[in-house]
Amino acid sequence: MESNTPQSRRPRRLLVFAVLLLLLNLLLLGMLFYGRFSRSGGGFRMLLPQSKLQRVLRLVSAAYVDSVSLDDLEEKAIPEVIGQLDPHSSYIPAAEMAQVAEPLRGDFDGIGVTFNMLTDTVIVQSVISGGPSERAGVQIGDRFIRVDTTTIAGVKMPQDSVVHLLRGPRGTLVTVHAERSGVEQEVVFEIRRDKIPINSVEIAYMATEKVGVIRLSRFAQTTPQDFQEAVVRLAAQGMEALVLDLRDNGGGFLEAANFIASLFLQQGQLIVYTEGRASGRHDLICESEGSLRNIPLSIVINEFSASSSEIVAGAMQDNDRALIVGRRSFGKGLVQEQFEFPDGSGLRLTTSRYYTPSGRCIQKAYTLGNEADYEQELATRFAHGELLEADSIHQDTLQQFHTVGGRTVYGGGGIMPDVFVPIDTTGVTPFYQQVTRRVLHYRYAQRYADAHREVLKGLDSPEAMRRWLQEHNAFGDFLQYLANQGIRPKGRISPETRHLLEIQLFANIARSVHDNAWFYLMIQDIDTTLQKAVEVLEKPEKYPLAAV
Repeated sequence: MESNTPQSRRPRRLLVFAVLLLLLNLLLLGMLFYGRFSRSGGGFRMLLPQSKLQRVLRLVSAAYVDSVSLDDLEEKAIPEVIGQLDPHSSYIPAAEMAQVAEPLRGDFDGIGVTFNMLTDTVIVQSVISGGPSERAGVQIGDRFIRVDTTTIAGVKMPQDSVVHLLRGPRGTLVTVHAERSGVEQEVVFEIRRDKIPINSVEIAYMATEKVGVIRLSRFAQTTPQDFQEAVVRLAAQGMEALVLDLRDNGGGFLEAANFIASLFLQQGQLIVYTEGRASGRHDLICESEGSLRNIPLSIVINEFSASSSEIVAGAMQDNDRALIVGRRSFGKGLVQEQFEFPDGSGLRLTTSRYYTPSGRCIQKAYTLGNEADYEQELATRFAHGELLEADSIHQDTLQQFHTVGGRTVYGGGGIMPDVFVPIDTTGVTPFYQQVTRRVLHYRYAQRYADAHREVLKGLDSPEAMRRWLQEHNAFGDFLQYLANQGIRPKGRISPETRHLLEIQLFANIARSVHDNAWFYLMIQDIDTTLQKAVEVLEKPEKYPLAAV
């Protein structure tokens, strides 16, 4: 007779869990890579492990010594199985599926504002044009203090909890109480929630009289429409050349990347191809003449540009369509397919690799089941000086490929820029780090914007605002504010540090009064990467490929 002591039950529970984990692994692999063969007609019949798994689960349910939740066992086991695969395969519980899918779907139900949390206060940063908050009268700079009967200011409420209160099914009402600069009493808004678009074009503006900039934050279902609308707006303002800014763009739908790339290519040119053990090779070809095939183009990337961003950058680079400016991209060359389960959960499983037109797979190295080292790779780049010196970039010379024009490019770890631009650390002094670590430039920008909002709203351009702020010694007032906080530079502030802080302060004041366009128009003064991307287009004799 077997022992039934608590000590003996624990190993048995662990054994059952281990068996379940193994069987789930076999089930997953069996479903993906094996077929069924029939013994009739001289063949064979190999049953999937599903029947054995079901038998194990029935045995656990019927005979196990303690009462256990089979659903809980499955939820715990599946991530363990998937965790032994590549870093980008993942299991998504049903409770998280909607939140994970939202950015790529392109919309959500809410009130139509973006906000920042500052000193435990919700400050409206932007109001969606035509959205429910704008219709209700919400303005940039308003401070939300209560949502319905729940106080959200001064109570250290997490940001995701605030989002949960503000969002809700379209058509429902929410009452928001706010404070507004210059208004003594609370302002109360009755806001009827509605469908809020998530525009994948973060900003589109003219950097110069002829060069437009489109910053694309993701590749979502709405990206084709968002991007084309941005192009039309810039063309109406005189755009003759374009900087496509893909910095910090972590990717999204392959179809959206294919659409964007096809706008700039000629019919028949290869954009990307995918290949997997079970899926074979699939080529994505530009099916028609791209409407933007003749516009001079440069593309900006950095170490956070990944996946679909790298597909677009790689297609332009390998077809010699545009110069790539910035720093080496992330290096994600794996394609995931999403499988959904009846309970609403899902599995994003890597089913293939993608290759740029020259044949490069730009997936950086990883070890199966070792996600920790993979996540540290960007920190390793910084430690090795790669973000500061082009010579520090590791290039796998064994993976040499060639563009259609014969230029050498490299595989195995991201898209290497044609024009490297390091992180500019010239003005990053201990004084600067003290200020930015405590985000004091942002805090003071909010205070200054509140004190001068009506005057600043009346200025008609970022340049006019810059002149006004300089004439009224806004930066000198900021230094006095810092001194009151106990932060003083040791000796004189270097011209580089002063310029860096002044532009960041002014840009944040501009965004606190107007919108992101004003912020970016001001911040480009210290954005050396964007400046280089514009130079590439304005000096084709120095960078001839940009005019191809």
